[in-house]
Parts: sequence; structure tokens; C-alpha cells
Amino acid sequence: MEYNLSQKNDNQKKQYESIIEQNNKKYFKLAEEIKNIRAGKEGTAQDRQFAILELQIQQEEIERDTVTKEQAIADLYVREMEENLTQRRINKEISAQEFSNEIHNIREYRSMISINSNIEDYDIESTILQMKLRLEHMKKSMGKVPKEQADKNIAEMEQTLSDNEEYRQDEVNELAKQNFEYKRRNLYYQRNSGEISTDELKQKLEELEQTKGKIPTKKEFEEMLNDLSEKHLEQPQQSQEYEREVSNRDGINYSHYWEQNKNQDINEWHDNCVYHHIQDFDNKTFEYGLHAPSDTTAHYVEYVGERLGEEYARGAKGEKAELARQFAMLEVQGRMGDFLDLYNSEETSGYDNPKLLLQLEKVSGLNIEELEDTIGLDTSALHQDIYVATYEIEEWDETLQRNIMKPIKEYYTRNEDGFDIIGTGTEYETTFVIDGMSIDVDTEQVLQGDSLEKVTQREMGDRLIKNGIEDSLKSGKVTEVAQLTDMSFLKDFREQCGIPETWDLNGRTFIVSTMNEKGEEDFDIIIRNDGAGDTEYEHLMGINATDKSGREMYTTNGRRIPGGAEELDKTQTLKEFMTKSGHRYTITRNAEGKLGFNEIFRENENIIQGQHIDAYTYSTDDLVSAYENAGINQEDLNKAYEALNRTKAEREQTQNQTKTNNLEGR
Repeated sequence: MEYNLSQKNDNQKKQYESIIEQNNKKYFKLAEEIKNIRAGKEGTAQDRQFAILELQIQQEEIERDTVTKEQAIADLYVREMEENLTQRRINKEISAQEFSNEIHNIREYRSMISINSNIEDYDIESTILQMKLRLEHMKKSMGKVPKEQADKNIAEMEQTLSDNEEYRQDEVNELAKQNFEYKRRNLYYQRNSGEISTDELKQKLEELEQTKGKIPTKKEFEEMLNDLSEKHLEQPQQSQEYEREVSNRDGINYSHYWEQNKNQDINEWHDNCVYHHIQDFDNKTFEYGLHAPSDTTAHYVEYVGERLGEEYARGAKGEKAELARQFAMLEVQGRMGDFLDLYNSEETSGYDNPKLLLQLEKVSGLNIEELEDTIGLDTSALHQDIYVATYEIEEWDETLQRNIMKPIKEYYTRNEDGFDIIGTGTEYETTFVIDGMSIDVDTEQVLQGDSLEKVTQREMGDRLIKNGIEDSLKSGKVTEVAQLTDMSFLKDFREQCGIPETWDLNGRTFIVSTMNEKGEEDFDIIIRNDGAGDTEYEHLMGINATDKSGREMYTTNGRRIPGGAEELDKTQTLKEFMTKSGHRYTITRNAEGKLGFNEIFRENENIIQGQHIDAYTYSTDDLVSAYENAGINQEDLNKAYEALNRTKAEREQTQNQTKTNNLEGR
């Protein structure tokens, strides 16, 4: 929320935000542990599954606490509303009738969000209980607890689940009742204040009666909050620069967070990973690991690395393909090999956390003045093509007194037998083995030649996802993929599509563009299904395409213009969809070529407006090349990809139109 709080409430908010930040770090750390266990080979498959389930329960408990703190922050704003409204009444700025109605609205809203929070808490608790039930059944089958004790624990948890469902339904009934009364009272207030006539009141009451028994949707809660906030909270002074709004409904703008991390300098230390973990990597390496030789870690890693390299090299040619294969080998070694060696008494590498490979680059040699000036030292190995691998690794920093991500580099030459390492370096010191001698130099002295070719982890992860989608959908070349990242929205979205509660769309839902052999572009909303080592993508059930597309559209983009109104982007709908519940959505593309997903909330003849849903686009590189290779003429290109060809004048016109539309929409 971009509104001012009193000093007392703001201090409390900062405390909650600090806890949320710590929770997020704990959550992602557990996620890393889970990935390492999945990649490992220690113990039986059942042992690993048991360990993973224990960690996932911890994640759910952390998420539960985070949701509680986020709700507490929201309550601070409601408290601020009450205080501001009361002060306005004391100052005689509003009438007694207006004060009475508004204080009722605030308190009723506060009561409803409290009940809704209880419902969500029951849902989370039930999820945790279901996971604990699975764990208890595993304990029983593995003999970790006596059968009698396990049966007793299972019975108690099943009873708690049943009770939770009953209590939850009571809360749902109460929320539906309060929602009805809230809307009914406001209709009478509108009639009494002259906003609507008696006949309009009668008609609206009849319409309201048809919704009796329904609880507010997330969107309705947001509309209530926005209405109350605009009336009773003050916005901070905004600069003339556009400000990015936290667009994600669960409080974390993942797309912006991931984009920031991606753009960090890989040669500098940083707080957060540049490496972007994707589930497809874990699924693929787990699948390969099922067939890998297990006599030594080296053989295991070599097999998995070769198979992954085949995926990374698909569609690449020449040096690019070779770099992709070597990247896979080094990535698997860094993430698995060194970590797994800790459990092998005969061969220990010394790393206690994985090296995350960010980039592999071919350069035209190295220039190291200290080595060149060493008399009698043969430095010819440095004057051929050198392959530079850049990693990041988490390490404790004595100066900062906390863990940070630090860069590590490895230098390779290539011969007939493969790649040979000749140097390793940290941000301060690099060790080379040259002419049979090991020599340490300052890292700042290591100067790289011209870059000839490179591959990055982002590029390889992007290719892995696109390959998987192409293999599953078989609808042509995948040109672009964007992941829907708003967790709160995805929960609503699941309900709108009529998908069972046991399905979790978070981390699995994407929008994609594809192009067939004729150069025809299509768009879809898909979900990733993770099986035992298998990954399949399919169209998300419960939402289907309509016969409309290509309509002019204004959509929010997560930024606000001076004055507080949301900035709108002018674009066109690429493909429109409707869920089982009747909610309408459209896929669009912005000025940077990134796919967007928007909920249509207003329509006027051929012009529509939409609310953007937070989404992270992996890459647009394939999109550009696909248009070029398809030979699409300029007229079709401009129509399908209008946003990329928007001029500065059109951009300014859009911003002016934004202000007009915002005024008309109020």
C-alpha cells in the first residue's frame, strides 16, 4: 500500500516486514535444501522423500506465519483509517451521518477481512495436517514409530481435519452474512444521500438478493479496500518519476525481484542469487539420475551432465552447442558433484555448499602482466582460446558479518580429450597452473581477451523450459514463456477455473507464445505437471479461448503516475479467454516484447481495460528470431507485434490517454 501511516503504526509495520523478510530467507533456504536432497543419492528413495516432506512442512509453517504478518500489516492501515476518520469528525470536516456510515464501513470491512483471514488460516492448517498425515503414514510403514502410536496420531489428525472443515464452514457462513449486510446497508445510504433513486434501490436490492450466501472475492475485497483507502488515508508526496507499485497481491512482486537479481553484476558480490532455480532442472536431473551409474560420484555426474547437455544444445550449432554441453557438465558438477562428495569418505572436495554456474564464455586468451614478466615461464597456454566459467557461492563475509553471494571463476583450455582447468580465482586472488608451476596473482591483474561466444544460466534454463513445452504441446516452436507469479491471484484463479483444491497452481502456471511452420502465432495458458521424474505441460483446464482478439486495450502495468493514478499501457489483445466462473482474461505484449496476462474489468465498445497480473518473462530472444525466420511481412509483423514498434510520440499519447481514462473511470 502506498499510503502514509502514523509513526507508531509505521514502526509496527517495519517490525512485521522484518519478520517477513527473515521468513522469506528461511523459506528459500529450505527450498535449496530440498533441491539438494532431490539431486542426491544418499539413502533410499523413501528416505529422501521423507526428508523432503519434513522440510516442506517447515515451509508451509513459515508461509503460514508470513501470511499472518501480512494480514497484520493490512490491519494497521485499517486502524489508521479509523483514527483519521475520527479526527476528521472531531475537526467537524464531515457530518454525523457521513461519519456514522464510514465508520460502519471500516469496522465491517475489518470484521470481514478478519473472518477471511481465519478461513485462509484453516486452509493452510489443513494443508499442513494433510502433509503431516502423509508423514505419519510413512513413519508407520518405515517402522519409525510403533503401529499403535501411529494409528492414534493419524486418528487425531483426521479428527482435527474434520473439525477444521466444520469451523471453516461456520466462518464462511458468517462472512457471507456480513457481506450481504454490508452491501445492503450501503445501498440504503446511497438512496438516503441522493446517489440513487428509490426505484434504483429496489432494483439493486433485488439483484443483491440473488447473491445472498456468497462471500466476497479477492477482487471485491480489493475494491472495498481501495475505496476506503482513497477516502481515509493520505498518499506520500510522489516525485515526477514513475514509481513502481508492488503489484503482487500477496505482497511480493516476484517478477520485479527476479528481474533485479538477473541484472546484478556477476563479477561482484551480491545479497541475492543471480542463479535462477527452475523446477525443470530438478525434474530432469532427477530423471537422469534414476538411470545413472552409481559406483562413483564422478560417473554419476558425468552421465547426468551429458544428458542435460543434450537438452541445452538442442537448436544450437557449432561453438554455441559445444559451450552448452560443457556448461551442463560444469553446472551439474557444481550443484551436485562437490556436494555429494562430502558423503564419500574416499573422495572429499571440500565444498559444503553448491557452486552455482552463471556463465561460460570463450575469450581470445588472457593477459596477466605478472606471469608474462616471469623469466623462463612458458605462457603460451594463456594465448590460445580460454573458457571462463563464472560461478557464485554463498560465503560468510567478516566485514559485513553476514552471508553474501561471492563470485568464483575457473579458467579452461580445450584439447582433443576435452576441457582442462588451468586456473581458479576468487574476487581477490587467482591461482594458475602454468608450465607445471602453481602461481598466485591478484585477480584484478587477470585481463580477458575479446569475447568470442558465451552461454548463460538464464539462457540454458530458458531453453530447458521451452524444450519441455514444445515436447509436450507439439504445437510448434515456443517463442516466449512467462510465469504467473502472483500467489494470491493463482489461488483465486484455481477457484475460477473449477480446479480441485488439491491442485496448487503456484510455480506451475505459464503463458506461452508458439509459432508453427507457416509462421502463424498462437498463445495459450498452460500448467506444468511434475511426475516421478517426468515433466509434462498441458493447457490449463477450466479456461478456454473466446473468439475475440486484436482489440485495442489499456492495461495497468504496476506503475503510478504523479497524482497516484495507475499508468496504463496501450496495446492489443493477442488472445482472449474466459474461465468457468465467467472471469475474462487476455494475453498481451508490452513495449519490451514481454508477454502479459490481464484480467478484463471494463469494456466500452471496442476499447477494453484490464488489470495486469504479475508475471515474469524468461526471454524474448527466440521471439525476434522466430519472426525473422518465419518471413512475416512488415504489415503482419506490425499488427502482431505492435508494442515493439511503438514510437516515442505514441508512448506520450498513451500516457496522456492514461490520465483521461483514469479520470473517466472514477
